[in-house]
Amino acid sequence: MSYLVLTTVLPIFTLISFPSPSKNGALLKRFYKEVYEDWNMEMVDEVLSAEFFSHDWPEGQKGPEAFRNYYAALKKAVPDARYKVQDLIADGDRVVVRWEMHGTHKGSFPGIDIAPTGQTITLKGIAIYRIEKGKLMERWVVSDLHGLLEEIRPSSQP
Repeated sequence: MSYLVLTTVLPIFTLISFPSPSKNGALLKRFYKEVYEDWNMEMVDEVLSAEFFSHDWPEGQKGPEAFRNYYAALKKAVPDARYKVQDLIADGDRVVVRWEMHGTHKGSFPGIDIAPTGQTITLKGIAIYRIEKGKLMERWVVSDLHGLLEEIRPSSQP
């Protein structure tokens, strides 16, 4: 009886396609290099799903166009922004990236009411991406905004 169950159920598992962590990790390495270092925003259409959304964006914004808009605002604040991957861990359909963004504070950050300082800044963070069918579907980001504010806040402010 148990042999019969194994021979009928086991072939089903060979038909199920599990995501390759190494393939997903390679996708994110390429994404960070081409988008966050080289600022090739054309690659966004290739890699992001039309349904992609980031849990740190305002409600209702999704897809490649929302991504480009978000990072256009960031580039106004930090025109020379460059991201560096510090760690990358892939498991199943998730990839975790610990990153640092370096640049010069030359414009206003959306939602942060501090005039441009001209200072070199570093923003550190961790992002978790979910990948489906070779496309980035969603992202969760936690960044050290406190550390960034400490760098750019005038010393007279609390």
